[in-house]
Amino acid sequence: MALKIVLVRHGDAKSKKLGQTDHERELTKRGVAALREAFPQTFSLVEPTIASELWVSTAIRARQTADIANETLGIEMVRLREYLYEQDHQEFLDEISQTNADLVVVVGHIPFVEDACYQLIGTSLGFSTGAAAAIELSEQGRGRLLWFVQGPEC
Repeated sequence: MALKIVLVRHGDAKSKKLGQTDHERELTKRGVAALREAFPQTFSLVEPTIASELWVSTAIRARQTADIANETLGIEMVRLREYLYEQDHQEFLDEISQTNADLVVVVGHIPFVEDACYQLIGTSLGFSTGAAAAIELSEQGRGRLLWFVQGPEC
């Protein structure tokens, strides 16, 4: 059976404040509202199962985005992945090749989601904040774009 991967860029984030790390940046209020409005329609295209997983960057803005997405998806297995923040494509590809999940929703950052999309399907897509792309990955490791939804206006 083919694995489905949904790559998601986090929502609109606040600028970094003095003394704050990039990791600590949160979503803006408008970003939260835009995702809450857009994600039910975006993720209506996804059919989670008991074998679905949600992989999330450890950055606060990505975790907040994942929480909003999961209001619609209801995926029980949520895994924080530092390598998504660190942009480690090889670790991602290694984990994808070993997963038993049938659907993996991945919430990360630019350029990671764009680069991962290119690695999986050979096509570049410009991910705005909150954008999502669904890819079907065959057992031979070939990816096929199922759909792409640009993120909401903030």
